[in-house]
Amino acid sequence: MGRIRTERIEIRVTPDEKNMLKNYAEKSRMNMSNYILKLAEQKKIYSVDGIPELIRQIIRIGTNVNQIVMVANTNKSVSEKQIQIVNSNLEHIQKLLGDMIDVIKNSDDEVEI
Repeated sequence: MGRIRTERIEIRVTPDEKNMLKNYAEKSRMNMSNYILKLAEQKKIYSVDGIPELIRQIIRIGTNVNQIVMVANTNKSVSEKQIQIVNSNLEHIQKLLGDMIDVIKNSDDEVEI
């Protein structure tokens, strides 16, 4: 069960500081409260742009696998082209994951967006 936040903390910031926090929170796909709490907990915050593309590729693979299974069940065989499509998608996902891992490994201890 999630935490219910009932307490408020108010801080004063300049308009520029507020805009900066808002922009960083948006880039991190968080609301400002969660972003500031993560900063206070000294957690690293990563903004990885490839996640939506990774999700699309995983969905494509699932669709391709389902189509291959249907064809295999109907025809009792699968074409080389269908296998190549799945392999191509898997290679693309592997590259995206590798790029994300590189971003995380190469970041320093400071929070950077």
